Formats: sequence, C-alpha cells, structure tokens
Amino acid sequence: MKRQPTEIQTLILCIVLLFMFIIGVSRVNAQQQPVFIECTAGEYPDEITWEIMDCDGDIITSGGSPFLGAAILPPHYIIFMEDSYGDGWNGAYLSINLVEYGFLSDVDWIDSIGTWPQNFTSQYIDVGCADLSVNEIDNKPFLPTKYFDLLGREVKPTKGFYLATDGILTRKVYIDYETK
Repeated sequence: MKRQPTEIQTLILCIVLLFMFIIGVSRVNAQQQPVFIECTAGEYPDEITWEIMDCDGDIITSGGSPFLGAAILPPHYIIFMEDSYGDGWNGAYLSINLVEYGFLSDVDWIDSIGTWPQNFTSQYIDVGCADLSVNEIDNKPFLPTKYFDLLGREVKPTKGFYLATDGILTRKVYIDYETK
C-alpha cells in the first residue's frame, strides 16, 4: 500500500520548488538584465533610424525617433545610426543605459562641415567589438560594399581593422593587404 504525502510534506515540497525557481530566475536575470534605450526626437525625427547589432552584425534591436524601450544587450555591440537626409540627427541622441550617442548632434552643421546637405548619412559606433580578437568573429563569407573605420567614418580600406557591410550584414574585418 502506497503512502500518500501529508499536507505538510506537500507544502514543504512546494516551498522548496518555488525557492529553487526563484534562485534559478534570479541567476538568469543577473546575467541578462535589460538596458533602457531611448532615442530623442531632435528637430527632424522622421529622418532618424538606428540599429544595435552584435559583433557579427546580427541586429539585436532597431528603431526610429522618438523611441523608448529596453533590450538585453551583449557586453560588446555595434551601433548603426542613420540620417536619411544627410545632415546629422539635429539634436537627437540615442541613449543606451544612460550613455548618450549622437550623430553630428552637437554641431552647427553648416558652419562646421561647410556643405549643405551633408553627405554623412550614416555612422557606426563600436562598443567593445574592436577589442575582440579576430578569431571571435564569425567567419561566414560575405562581399562587403562599404568599409568604415572604427570611428564610424566611411573609408577606403588599406591595412587594419574595419567595420565592413554588404548592405545586409555588418562585420568587423581585418584587411592585411593594400587595396588598389
């Protein structure tokens, strides 16, 4: 004849399982806390888009302006900021976990750059990916059409590390030859 658990044994078992669940959830959450992301409007919010990508160029989250949300980010990532008109974000900022990133947001763009409209439609910001070794980057083949230095400026690559994009994916690459 099987013995049925008593009410106290059942209650103790439920408390133990609940405690184990709470500990497990808190450990997972300690490793994956969401960070707040805000993109302010600036003067021309319809011109603004942005993406946050992992170091392999896979998009984690993206949006426009204005935006307020949260995402779980890896320790290292890349920010892609775009202005469809080409004159910067005109006072808008992307704030990630209280760190602000601007795309020509602080400058008087006519006086500082001297062109109108500007031809700066996009910018990449590396948040730790350049510190990773090349072996840590996924080696999926792709044919880049644009290269950016680690400050986010579009360049013709020579020798060194660059952010390269084929229009879909963005990756950190090392060029070890002179391009003609």
